[in-house]
Amino acid sequence: MASEERDGRALLAGLTVLALLLGSAWWRSAAPQPGPATSAAPASADLAPRNWRVDPSTGEARPVPRAGREVALDNRRVPRAEPDRSVVIQVEDDGTTRVLQMSHVVWRERSRLTPGGPAVVRQVRPTRGDNYRLSVSCAGDGLVAVLVSGIGDDEFRRALRCGGQLDVPVVGGSGELVQMRFVAIRGRADLDARLEALY
Repeated sequence: MASEERDGRALLAGLTVLALLLGSAWWRSAAPQPGPATSAAPASADLAPRNWRVDPSTGEARPVPRAGREVALDNRRVPRAEPDRSVVIQVEDDGTTRVLQMSHVVWRERSRLTPGGPAVVRQVRPTRGDNYRLSVSCAGDGLVAVLVSGIGDDEFRRALRCGGQLDVPVVGGSGELVQMRFVAIRGRADLDARLEALY
């Protein structure tokens, strides 16, 4: 009985070593090979995506590389957006795209938030085809929770450290109520939030 147990352990150890060797060989063969760079980005280039393409039929948002002076969409040229703002690009059912521009500010909320204090709650009921962008920033040493419900199957939840900015596209209205809540998690926060109508 003891010899069978020893044989089983030896077999298991041998199979483990074999699996590790095969995995290592695969890992090395799949690794990219070093070589000369074909093109180098300038040292000042910011490669982080800040523009998002939103499909109104599914609500899916995908990052688009940061625009230079102009960005080409479907062989068209469109003007560059403000450098510190997000760009919302709507993809129509036929595949055409268009950059949504701000029409007007629907509402603006400026409040001082403190932990344990009441939440600031705003809402809108976008009709079909209405597009908005929620822009949130705060000043102070605080951290603010931003919660948006009613923009699809999932609720949007983010924590915003004061000094930063958060832009949330609310596109392809369906007539459902969209609720935005702002709550201080810690520290003092002077909230500056606005809902912008896009066209």
